[in-house]
Amino acid sequence: MEIGKKLRTLRAEKGFTQEKIADLLKIPQATYSNLENNKGKLDLKLIEKIASVYEIDVLDILSDEKFVFNQKNKKGDNNGLVINQLSEKLIEQYEIRLREKDEIIAELRARLN
Repeated sequence: MEIGKKLRTLRAEKGFTQEKIADLLKIPQATYSNLENNKGKLDLKLIEKIASVYEIDVLDILSDEKFVFNQKNKKGDNNGLVINQLSEKLIEQYEIRLREKDEIIAELRARLN
């Protein structure tokens, strides 16, 4: 889910207006509207403020909700498991690049001999 859609969903769940959230974040309503429409720029401080307003973890905003599984133990501690599909894709691409590098090195070595 895009961050803008996630922000819109969180706001709707809390029953807040954009004006209310913008006021809590101390930013103009138009700026918050841009965030919900994926037109604004988020920095870490603003993400932290947003997480605080919605009483959630920063990772809940940044990660794709389909891949976040929270497990609470008997003490109420949060042992979160975050599976990030993007990371898996990056690892896969990295492994392909490593294989390509090995092939190029082998080819260059063959040319030297």
